[in-house]
Amino acid sequence: MKKLPLVFLLIIITLSAKANFKLDTTIVEFTDKGVKKRVTVYTSSKRDFDLPKTLDLENVLKSVGVDSLERKKAIILAGSNGLKQDTILVLARDGRDIKIVLRAPKEMVARQDTLRKDIDNHWSHENRVYEEEDRGDDSDDENREAKKKKSDSGRFFSRSDFGLYVGLNNWAKGSTAGSLLNTWGSRYFAFSFHKNIILVNGKQVDLALTYGPEVAWSNFMLEENNVVQMQGKQVVFKDFGQNLSKSKLVVPMLNLPMMLNLGFEEAKFRIGLGGYIGYRIGGYSKLKYDGGKKEKIKGSYGLEDFRYGLTAELGKRKGATLFVRYDLNQAFKVEQTNAKDLQAWSIGLRL
Repeated sequence: MKKLPLVFLLIIITLSAKANFKLDTTIVEFTDKGVKKRVTVYTSSKRDFDLPKTLDLENVLKSVGVDSLERKKAIILAGSNGLKQDTILVLARDGRDIKIVLRAPKEMVARQDTLRKDIDNHWSHENRVYEEEDRGDDSDDENREAKKKKSDSGRFFSRSDFGLYVGLNNWAKGSTAGSLLNTWGSRYFAFSFHKNIILVNGKQVDLALTYGPEVAWSNFMLEENNVVQMQGKQVVFKDFGQNLSKSKLVVPMLNLPMMLNLGFEEAKFRIGLGGYIGYRIGGYSKLKYDGGKKEKIKGSYGLEDFRYGLTAELGKRKGATLFVRYDLNQAFKVEQTNAKDLQAWSIGLRL
C-alpha cells in the first residue's frame, strides 16, 4: 500500500511535464511576400532564439533549427498554387514538430509581424512586436519588390538568341587593290547563334557574357571589269578585258565572337564590346557576264586562313542593332605583295 502514493506522484510528474511541453509554444506570425501568403509558425522550444532581420519562411525556419532539406520542402509546398490544405508539418534537427499554417492572399490583412509565447492560452507580458517599417527596412522592401518585379518580367538578356547580320564590308586601303572595291556592292552576311551568361542581374544594369558560333560571308565586289586571279603563287587584281556585270571575291568564315554586353533597364538600351576569332572555310571568285552567263572559280586566292579582330554592338533591347567589325590581322598572307596590309572591316545591322 505504501507504493500507491509513489505511483500517483510519478503520474502527476509525467502529466505536468507533458502539460508544460504543450503549453510552452512559440508562435511567429508574418507575411511572406515570396509565397504571397500570411504565415504562422508554431514551435515548442525551451530555449530562446533570435528572429532574422528579414522575416520570410526560409529565414524563420532556419532560425528555429530546421535543416535545408526540410526548409526546401516547406517552401515548395507553401508556394504551390494548388495547395488545398493550409497546414504543413516539418521536423527540426532535434526531432521537434514544426507546424506552419498558411492563409490565402485574400486573408492577408494589414497586420504586424509578431513573436509570442503561448502559455496557458494567455499572452505573456514579454510579447515582442517586430515591424519592418520601424527598423528602417524600407530600402530592403524596395529591393525585394524590384527583384520580384524583374523576375516576373524576365531578364534583360535572354539565355540564347539567333541573329542575322546584314551590312557592308571593305578593306582598309593598304595597297592599290583596296581602291578597286565597290563599297556599296561589297556586302556582309552572317547567321549567328549566341548564348548569354548572366554575370550581373542588377536593378538598373545587367551584364552578360555573350558567345557562340556564326557562319559569315564577306563579298568583296570589284569595280568595273576588274577581277581577282592567281598568277603562280601570287594573287593579282587586273582588268578582265571583257565587259562584266559583276565580279566579286567571296570569303566564307566560321567565327566565334565573344562580347561583354551591358543592358540598361530604364532606357531599354544595350551596348556590347568584345572580339572574335575566325577560320576560313572556303573561297571563290564569281563572274557574271553581260549576257547573263555566270562563272564560279574556287580557290584560296592567298587569303589568310585565320582571322581575329574587334567587334562592337549597340541598340535597343529589342529590334535592330548596329554592329561594327574590324580585323586586326591582314586579309591576305604576308607573301602576297599585290595585296599587302589589307584589313577587312564590316558595318551594318543585326536583325
